[in-house]
Parts: sequence; structure tokens; C-alpha cells
Amino acid sequence: MKYVILAIFLFGGLAIQAQEKEKQSLKNLLFSGKLKKDSTGVIRSTDDLSTKIDTSTKKEAAPVAASQPAANAPDKNAAVSKGDPATSVSTIGAVAVTNTDSAAVVPLANTPPAKTNTKLWKEYTDSLVRTLNDEVLKSKQIKKNTYYLMVDYEIAPDGQVTFTNLTSTPESSFLTAQVRQIMDSTPLRLNPVTDSSNQGKKVKRKQQIVITKE
Repeated sequence: MKYVILAIFLFGGLAIQAQEKEKQSLKNLLFSGKLKKDSTGVIRSTDDLSTKIDTSTKKEAAPVAASQPAANAPDKNAAVSKGDPATSVSTIGAVAVTNTDSAAVVPLANTPPAKTNTKLWKEYTDSLVRTLNDEVLKSKQIKKNTYYLMVDYEIAPDGQVTFTNLTSTPESSFLTAQVRQIMDSTPLRLNPVTDSSNQGKKVKRKQQIVITKE
């Protein structure tokens, strides 16, 4: 009799243990999403679990994260970096292009020094003598001789020259008239003469011109 009671308890314990395992299996299938949903939504311990498993549902693979660009890889849309005023570096794809401003260093043009009044007057009288030799001294009214012409003139505050008087030694009215006509038709401008405050002022000057007819 004792053995019968012990067998009943063992069988009952095994049955309870089997039911607990089946319930745990149902819970695992339910939470994993593999059980089909029926109209009643009730799952019994006596049901066939293979008919409840939803084989049409597949778990999607997690998307593979896009590979990040290397930290040192150049950006195709990178803006042009500015360096010194003469050189700039721009990034095009993976090629660095360096542009050098060739106009950054421009040699200055050599500025000729200003001519002095002595130089300007000499250039003027040299031109006058050439004109006299070509056009005036060939006249028979001028005898062969060396003539010393004294020219009186004024320099205005802006440097403009005005011839005021002309004499010849030896005297030659024809020569002085011709020289005066040429000088009046070819104006002369010199550098202004300035006072102590660096302002141009009006001054009078004299200059001698030597002409020789051979």
C-alpha cells in the first residue's frame, strides 16, 4: 500500500513538473513572437505548440552601420583654406592645389629724377640754335659773326616763362626779331621758384645765348 501511495506522489510530481516546463516553453514562444494569434487569443496546455508557431515572421537583420570616413580623409566639399596673402591652398577631391599669386611682388618702375632749371634751359636753347641755323642764319641780312643774345624773362609762380626783353651784341635787328618770334611761338616752363614757406613766387632772370654764323 505504501508503494502505491509513493508511486501516486511521484507520478503527480512528474506531471506537475511537466506542466511547469510546458508553461515556461509557452511563455518563451509568446515573448519571442513565434506564436500565431488565433481568434480567441487563448493557449491551452493541451494544444499542439507546432500549430501555434508563426513561421512566416522573420526577424530582420539589424542594418549595418555606414562606415565612417577616415579622420584624416579630405572632404570633397571642403572650403578653400586661406594662408598668407601670396599663397592659397584649395582642396579638390583628394588633390591639394596650391596657387601662388605671381603679382604679389611687382618691381617698381624707375622714376627718372626731375630736371633742374639749368637742364631745362639748356635743352630749350639747344633747340632754338638748331632752328636758327636751319632757317635764319642762312639769310643774307645776317653777316658772318658771333652774336651774344641777352634774354630777359620772368618765371611765374607756376613755372611758366615770359620773355620780356632781347638784345644782341653786335647789334642785329633782323636777328633779334627772328629770335623773339621763335621764342614766343615755343613756350617754356621751368620749375617754380619757391619762398621760405615752399610757395611759388614770381622772379626775374637773365640768360645769354651765343650764336655763330660762319
